[in-house]
Amino acid sequence: MSYIVTNDHVRLSYSDVGDGPTMIFLPGYSDIKETWYFQSKYFSENGYRIICLDWRSHGCSSHTAKNMKIMRLAGDLHELITTLKLENVILIGHSMGASVIWAYVTIFGQTNVSKIITVDESPKLINDVGWQAGIKNLNWDNFIELAPLILQQPLTEQQMPATLKNIRNRLKTDHPFDADLGYGLLLDHMKQDWRTTVINITVPQLFVVGDKSPLWAGDYSNYCEKKNNINIFKTLIKNTGHFPQIEDAERFNSEINFFLKNT
Repeated sequence: MSYIVTNDHVRLSYSDVGDGPTMIFLPGYSDIKETWYFQSKYFSENGYRIICLDWRSHGCSSHTAKNMKIMRLAGDLHELITTLKLENVILIGHSMGASVIWAYVTIFGQTNVSKIITVDESPKLINDVGWQAGIKNLNWDNFIELAPLILQQPLTEQQMPATLKNIRNRLKTDHPFDADLGYGLLLDHMKQDWRTTVINITVPQLFVVGDKSPLWAGDYSNYCEKKNNINIFKTLIKNTGHFPQIEDAERFNSEINFFLKNT
């Protein structure tokens, strides 16, 4: 395990294995870098350098209330990339990790990004009159009340493999997530609207969708179609919920590998 210290003095934990083109894996809200266990193993053994990051106040990184905003997390990602002198990175984000990728592109552009992969995340979480593909039952009138409850529901369709479950349980016991510290980040995440960003990205993008994800009111991937952006691709991982990278790692890795080799 390695660390960098950000310009606002927060210590960020990351793992770094393998050699080759760099893939940076980014977890979702309240999650830890070890959620990418099966991807780290598979892709590092198949010619890639794999970096997995713990967000501030997540996992083995410093737990702090300082600057808990999506745009600041994008800045943390930028500091990781610049500190390690990485070039032409492949960015993979699950859930909130996808939001951070879109924020990163908004602030820093795409010149150092070769491909983007987002996993089970709508570009807009709050539903309104013109958008019904956010989180179920979530709207501007109730999002503050519902925010703490969303992650309390079952999010997976299939059981987590025992190997990863044991790793996650041990690390989450040693480094528990503080929901009070993270609450402001959760609200900030929910307020974002990345639809314009998604449409204007010019590097290849893959949207990975868990076909039984319990989160979404409608099919947000309809917005992420080639008719809106010729660089957009999408794939459906059948019989998976919000964590397709865990629930069906073999199929997930195969779809990612196909995308990387053919775009």
